[in-house]
Amino acid sequence: MKRIITAISAALLSVSPLFAQHEVAPSLTSQVFSRINFNPAGIGNSGDLNIFSQSRMQWIGFGDGAPKSTVLNVHYFHENWKSGFGGTFTYDQIGLGNRSLTAKIAYCYNLDLSETMLLSFGLSGGVSQFSKDYSEDKMTQEASSAGIVLENESKLNPDIDLGVEFSMPYIMAGVSIVHIGQTGDVTTLQPTMSYYGYVRGTIPFKDDWQFSPSLLYAHSGKSTDVIDLGCMAFYSGFSMNDLMLWGGLNFNLNIFTNAPQTALMIGGEWKVVRLGYAYEMGFGVGNYNTHELVLGFRIPTSSGKSKYNSAAKKKKR
Repeated sequence: MKRIITAISAALLSVSPLFAQHEVAPSLTSQVFSRINFNPAGIGNSGDLNIFSQSRMQWIGFGDGAPKSTVLNVHYFHENWKSGFGGTFTYDQIGLGNRSLTAKIAYCYNLDLSETMLLSFGLSGGVSQFSKDYSEDKMTQEASSAGIVLENESKLNPDIDLGVEFSMPYIMAGVSIVHIGQTGDVTTLQPTMSYYGYVRGTIPFKDDWQFSPSLLYAHSGKSTDVIDLGCMAFYSGFSMNDLMLWGGLNFNLNIFTNAPQTALMIGGEWKVVRLGYAYEMGFGVGNYNTHELVLGFRIPTSSGKSKYNSAAKKKKR
């Protein structure tokens, strides 16, 4: 019996660092199109009503327990109030029987430092629910047959994020803290407080091309320090109005586990619709691949101005 309990505990702890990386490292598409996921100060990328959805099927070939996640968020910037409003919904399957559900509302306020510089402050709050269904975990079947009763668990946690973002022509930088005050992980049915810092540039090339290199650092708990390097390219020189295609490449490394990953992504926008696909490849520890689908809508509003317009900038993202 002791051997069984030890095996279950060891299995949960052994995957925790990998699950931590799954949670803390946002994909490049999230960094570009949906920073509200990890920094509430990123609300208001455009003056339109933005709807963003993302589905990730991770670690293909891992078998039962491979992570899956779904993200849905909505955000809008009101120029007269210099404020952005949004909401996020996240559902994760993390290992056998482990699930998390998070719902938050977000707000950001924008301060014009000059005609070309803008400082945004963001706050989001809501709840996260972590649950464990032992009936789905094959490792517990032996324990059940040995007479050990493992009851399903569920825990509701308050969830608060804070962030700041600085923007000026052709560059932006931000820092944020998510899951403030939380010290748990997938094994304790609590999220883990995480820290983000990032910088992203915009490099116009001729009239139709735009390149956007980025650098992100993420820290979570005791087992996750991720450095992420990426670059996106956007092309809009088509005869069809409002058509734009984009592609990107990124590389990230978990310093703790020495597990590198790289991803390729392609997509496009036409009028109000955004569609994208990413394929992520893992190497070393966590040597599994991931598929990601992105679907978004950008619905024009009466103002049609982003939070960057007040700082004399023209940016769609």
